[in-house]
Amino acid sequence: MNYQFPEIRHIDDVRPAITGRNEFIIAEREHYDVINYVVAMADTFDMTDPDDIMGAIRRECRGLIFDKSGNLISRPFHKFFNVGERSETQMANLDMSASHVIMEKMDGSMVRPLIINGEVFLGTKMGVTDIGLDATKLLNNVQKNWLRSMVEINKTPIMEYISPANKIVIQYKEANLVILGVRDNLTGQYELPMYAPFDIVPTYGSLEGNIEEYISRARQLQGREGDIIRFADGHMLKIKNDWYVRIHKTKDMIRTERHILNIIINEEMDDLLPILDEDDTNTVKQYEKRFNAALGNVLGRLEGLVTIAKTLHGYDKKAIALEFAPNLIFKQDARFIFSVIDGKELRPLVLDHVAKSVSKTANYEQLAEWMGLEYKNSDSDIMEG
Repeated sequence: MNYQFPEIRHIDDVRPAITGRNEFIIAEREHYDVINYVVAMADTFDMTDPDDIMGAIRRECRGLIFDKSGNLISRPFHKFFNVGERSETQMANLDMSASHVIMEKMDGSMVRPLIINGEVFLGTKMGVTDIGLDATKLLNNVQKNWLRSMVEINKTPIMEYISPANKIVIQYKEANLVILGVRDNLTGQYELPMYAPFDIVPTYGSLEGNIEEYISRARQLQGREGDIIRFADGHMLKIKNDWYVRIHKTKDMIRTERHILNIIINEEMDDLLPILDEDDTNTVKQYEKRFNAALGNVLGRLEGLVTIAKTLHGYDKKAIALEFAPNLIFKQDARFIFSVIDGKELRPLVLDHVAKSVSKTANYEQLAEWMGLEYKNSDSDIMEG
């Protein structure tokens, strides 16, 4: 759907569009406030027609930043979609005769400049984060001065931070900042700068021929994320390669230790490993080794406790409950002790408990403590996209 980007000057221009919409947050920071969405519901970015100003404003809420007086100071990309993702981006509804350019879709993190206490920083969608600080370290004085000059004329340079240390799927050889475009904070219009002291995103001219044939060819390419089609009016479309989508989904499957354990416990490792690169394979195998060691320790501990309980109290479960169980370091050990005394096999019981503990982060944290697994990450660690 082509529509005019809404003018935004102040945070009060945005508030009416997100009032009552819990998928959006206003994150108050020391020097600025951020409006971003935390989850996309089915209707979060719907627009009833090109004149739906509230819907158009919601599509802007992907990291809008306002100073503490409420003035808009940074306007990154509006929300745009994959070809075929929505009715408005079905191929039959696309006018490829309109002026456009094809750009490479970089596989990193979006960053943009923020001036804080006179210093230039790079921020992600949520402002100055660890990733943004890493990206800031790449800036030299010429680049800082150019970014500052853009901010001073109320424009937002939008860049992609790519780095071996910030790998999503594609392994870049060195860290870099690539200009994707510059956006006018007031009008939302886009431009590719005539000059910038950064690498400019690779462009490939415009589409020639049938769009369906082009997309079919593009989706079969490997080693790159895909393409962005940017029209002269600033509206954009995404085309992601099938290879990238498959790898990205695979990486989602192992993004936390809880997810890795889910794969181990469901015996899906043999299907997963051929798809992973060397770094991810090592991560998964190292965790599998830690888990197997922890599982052996737990089984040994429980078998020892069963032996002690039987030695002290025989098969008298009442005595075990009253005199032995209260002294256990892990109270949940008691149910396994009683089950073994009832004649059940220990290993399947423990594995069943593990399988039930990977459905939620909180359950996994408790499991990791019980098993003596050093807990290294959680679902809340992941926020970018």
